Amino acid sequence: LLALCLVMALVPMTAFAEENKQSNKTSITTVDELLQFAKAVDNGEYDDKTDAVVSLDADLDLTGIAAWTPIGSTFETDGTLRHYFSGKFYGNGHTISNLDFSKNYGKTEYPSFGFFSEVYGAEISGLTIQGKLDVSNPAEAEYVVFGTVAGGAVDSKISDCVSDVSFTDTDKYINGTAALCGWAINSTIEHCQNKGNFSITTDTTSLQMGGIVGLAQNSTVQYCANTGDMTSWTPCTGGIVGQMVDSSKIINCYSTGKIVPLGKGTTDFGGIAGIVGAGTEIRHCYFA
Repeated sequence: LLALCLVMALVPMTAFAEENKQSNKTSITTVDELLQFAKAVDNGEYDDKTDAVVSLDADLDLTGIAAWTPIGSTFETDGTLRHYFSGKFYGNGHTISNLDFSKNYGKTEYPSFGFFSEVYGAEISGLTIQGKLDVSNPAEAEYVVFGTVAGGAVDSKISDCVSDVSFTDTDKYINGTAALCGWAINSTIEHCQNKGNFSITTDTTSLQMGGIVGLAQNSTVQYCANTGDMTSWTPCTGGIVGQMVDSSKIINCYSTGKIVPLGKGTTDFGGIAGIVGAGTEIRHCYFA
C-alpha cells in the first residue's frame, strides 16, 4: 500500500515536469507562425535560450513572400547582430520552398544573410531549404555573408540539412561567402547536402564559395555531400568548403558537382576545398 501511494504521488509531478519541459517548445505549421517566430527572435526572445525548442511540423511554401528577411535581422551600426537564435530548430524532414533571397541580398542592413542570419550556440537539423538567389540588385554592402540555412554559425551544430538554392550572378560585383552555411566558427556541420547550382560569371576579389561551408574556422564538416555545379570567377571555391583555417577538418565528404573556374587572376579551386590553411585536415573524401 505504501508503494502504491508513492507511485500515485509521483504521477502528477511527472506530468507537471513534462508539461514544464514542453513549455519551451514552439510548433510551426503555417507561414504566419514562421514569421511570428522570426519576429520573436528579432525581439530578443531567443537570445541565449539554448533550451528553447522550435519544431517545424509542416512543409511551408513561401511563394507569397517577395523579399525574405533573415531570422535575426537587427544589426547594430558596427555590424554586430543585436538579437539571435540560440535554441534547437528541428526541421523534422520538412521543406521550406520557394524562398527568394534576391531582393534583400547585399543590403547594408543584412550583412549576414540566409534563412537565419547568424546563430550562436544553436542546433539546426532536418531542414530543407529550396529557393533561389539572383543577384539582380547592386550590392550596397561591401561584404555579404550568405548561407542558405545560416549566414554564420558560432558554437553551433547544423545536421541533416539540405540546400537546394540556385545562386546566380551575371554582372554584379560581390564579396563575401556563399554556401549552405556562410561561415562556421567552432561549429560542426554534418550529414548535410547541397544540391543547388552556383554560377558567378562576374569578377570578384574576396568570395569564399563552397557547397557546404564558405569559410570554416576551427570547425568540422563531416558526412556531407555536394552535387551542385559551380561556375565561378571567385578566387576561392571548393566543392565542400571554400576556405578552411584554424584546425578545421573535412571528414568523410564527397562532391560530384561540375566545377568550372573562370578566374582571370588568382583562382583557388578544389574539388573538396579551395584553400587549405596550416593545421587543417582533409581525410576520407573524394571528388568526381
